Amino acid sequence: MRILFTVQGEGRGHLTQALALHERLLRWGHELVGVVAGKDPQGGRELPAYFTQAFPSPVATLPSPTFATRGHRSINMAATVTRALRGLGTWRESVARLRALVHETRADLIVNFFEPLTGLAQLRKPLPAPVLAVGHQFLLRDPSYGRLHGHAIERWGMRRFVSLVGHKSWRLALSLNTVADRPGERWFAAPPLLRESLFSLEPTPGDYILVYVLNHGYLEEVAAWHARHNAIPVHCFSDRPGAPDVEEVAPNLTYHRLNADAFLRMMAGCRAVATTAGFESVSEAAWLGKPLLVVPVGGHVEQRMNAADTEQTGLGRSADSFDLDRLLEAAPPPERYAAFREWVRRGDAVMERVMREAAGAPRSPA
Repeated sequence: MRILFTVQGEGRGHLTQALALHERLLRWGHELVGVVAGKDPQGGRELPAYFTQAFPSPVATLPSPTFATRGHRSINMAATVTRALRGLGTWRESVARLRALVHETRADLIVNFFEPLTGLAQLRKPLPAPVLAVGHQFLLRDPSYGRLHGHAIERWGMRRFVSLVGHKSWRLALSLNTVADRPGERWFAAPPLLRESLFSLEPTPGDYILVYVLNHGYLEEVAAWHARHNAIPVHCFSDRPGAPDVEEVAPNLTYHRLNADAFLRMMAGCRAVATTAGFESVSEAAWLGKPLLVVPVGGHVEQRMNAADTEQTGLGRSADSFDLDRLLEAAPPPERYAAFREWVRRGDAVMERVMREAAGAPRSPA
C-alpha cells in the first residue's frame, strides 16, 4: 500500500505514533509516500529534528488550528477559538494544499494522527483516498474512558472537536486496556502505538526522577519542588525555545531539549516519571514498569480525562501540580504492568488488520 501520514505537529504523542507506525510499515512492506504536519501559523513549537529526519522525504508543513496557551502553561480556550475563527481563510488554503498532496502522492490510504486539517477536508468534500484517523481521543465514544465529574461544557466541546477530526473516517482509538470494537461504525480499539526502540530497553531502578512537560511554563513548579528536595536528582524534558540540548540549572536539576531516543533511555533508567497527561508518556512509563505521576495541563479537558483514565486503569496517580511527593509513594502492583504489556503485544496485528480494511473501502470520487 501507498500510505500518506497527516500529523498534528504540536504534541509529542502524535509525532511518536507516526514514527512508530513508520517503523512497522517498513517491516510490513508498505510504502510511506509523504508526511504532512500541521503547524501553528503564528510560530508555536518547531518540529523536532528527531521527527523531521526520520522519514525518506521532507516533511511538508501546513498552517493548522492549534491551542493558544496562557503563560506557556494552561490552555486559553477563548483565545484558541478566536484564532481558529480568524484563520478560516488560512485553513481553506491548507485544505486545498492537502488535497493536492493526496492527488500527487497517489496514496491508497491516509493515516491521520489527529490533525484537524484532515477532518476539515473531509467535511468539505471527501478526500480521494480512505482515511484512518488514529488517536486515544476517539475513546470518547466509550463511556468508560476518563470519567470526570463536572466540566460538562468542556467535554461537549472536546467531543465536537474529536468528531470533526474523524469526520467520514475510519477511527482507531488507542487505549490503555481492552475495549470492544464497533465495526458497524468503522470504530476500532487498539493498544498504544509505541516505538520499537522502547521494547529493547531493559528498565533499571535509577536514583533520579524523569519529568516531561508539554508546556515549558510548568518547569517553574518542578524547580520549586526541587528547591525543597535538592538531594534528589531530577531531569526535565520540555519544549523551551532556544534552549541548549542539556543545561544544569542547579545542582541535581538538569533541563533537556526534546529528544525521543534520549528521553526513552533515561526513562528506562529512572526511579520514577512525572509528566503532563499525554497518552504516550503514560504508555511508555507503564511498559517500563515505572511509578508514574500525571499532571493535566490547565484548561485542557482531554488531559484531565487522560489523568482520570491513568488512575482508573491503575497505572499511575494524578495531581493538579508537580508536587513530586506523591510520586515517591507506592507504585502500581507488578501484575497491572504485566496485563498492560500483554495488551500492547497485540497491537501490530490489530493495526495492520484495520489499515487493510480501511484501504479496501470504497473510494469517494476525486
